[in-house]
Amino acid sequence: ARPLARVCALAALAAALAPSPRGARALDNGMARAPPLGYNTWNDFRCDNITDANIRAVADAMASNGLREAGFVHLNIDDCWAVDRDPDTFRLIADPKAFPDGIKAVADYVHSKGLKFGIYTDRGPKTCAGRPASAGYEGVDAQTFADWGVDYLKEDSCNADSADHEVAFADYGRMRDALNATGRPIAFSLCGWADWYAPVGASLGNSWRISGDVNGWASVYGSAQINAKLSQYAGPGGWNDPDMLVGSSSSAAVHNSPEQARTQFSLWAAMAAPLLIGSNMLGLSAFDLETYTNSEVIAVNQDTLGRQAIVVQDGCPPISAKQVAQWRSARGRGVAGKADDDDVPQCAQVWAKPLGDGSVVLVMVNWAGPARTLTCDATCVRAAGVDADTVMVYDLWQHRALGVMAEVAVPVGADGASATLHISAADKNAHRKVGPL
Repeated sequence: ARPLARVCALAALAAALAPSPRGARALDNGMARAPPLGYNTWNDFRCDNITDANIRAVADAMASNGLREAGFVHLNIDDCWAVDRDPDTFRLIADPKAFPDGIKAVADYVHSKGLKFGIYTDRGPKTCAGRPASAGYEGVDAQTFADWGVDYLKEDSCNADSADHEVAFADYGRMRDALNATGRPIAFSLCGWADWYAPVGASLGNSWRISGDVNGWASVYGSAQINAKLSQYAGPGGWNDPDMLVGSSSSAAVHNSPEQARTQFSLWAAMAAPLLIGSNMLGLSAFDLETYTNSEVIAVNQDTLGRQAIVVQDGCPPISAKQVAQWRSARGRGVAGKADDDDVPQCAQVWAKPLGDGSVVLVMVNWAGPARTLTCDATCVRAAGVDADTVMVYDLWQHRALGVMAEVAVPVGADGASATLHISAADKNAHRKVGPL
């Protein structure tokens, strides 16, 4: 067995004995005890071709290409499926041309493939694409979704008051209560694009967006920098959501370079973020498929301790209030390309995620600029949580041990490349037991 697989059994025991960092504040719906893994249509299709046929084709692909077996079980439709409300029942009506047999038929097909079905709405009267949404209809919509067999609901925040925090919390609270009243377990994903959801997010839903849309490399950088300040709010049942994964396929609506796509996956896994693929599922490249099915990196994300990575060595400039405001409102900006890349400083960071067995995963990111050697020295290693003079180092992408090191130093490629390393105490002076490498 590979090291991370062996670690998981010990991590599960440790996490079972450890209290949730947020205690009773967590939404008690039993969902998302680990970050959700799956796929969302938005970064793939946008508003085009959201149809019964394409959703079934995506389900077929996920069931056959190894993603389902890797844990990616959520298939979530984003915006652009609804067209109206029934004048008598007030239930949402799916586009009859795109979904001639209705949404339940699609959900049943997705379920038949061993997957879970997700859908989208908005807390305002209209969605971001101007389709009918849930303001004032939370009870009707929640019951409709439950009757259709929905397992996951994303609720956006367009066309709603996004300045008044209490209004936003009340809006999301109404949908939370309506979902719970149906009696069907439905994971609830808030999409309010702001870091101020984090302190109360666990009382409202199972995940909460903390920044604007991720569309290119600059927005990956921005979301990560915002999320770096929010680790204390994440834990089993509720997770900070820095937005969906952007793959490297040029045929998807947005894309990054292959190295950047892999870095985002590694860092999002360490940040205990939901891992929702937004690449072209019907034409997924071999590189992206290898990225998303790396069982060792997935194990980092799903580690039952449920701790979010923090920055333990920071060579990047401090973020300003102006930058945070821009990243919060970055809906539709930052499509991959030179203009987007110019927004990313030439800097590097080391992130550290503690695992349930006492070992640690480092993600060492070269955000921009030429290839370089990145180092996590003895001070950095101890800040990461390993109190030892030397550490055993294992590379989660090369799938091999790198040896025993007093400081962790590895070569990292240019412009968004990274290294993802599992470290544990190697010397007899270690102060706690760690799992074997």
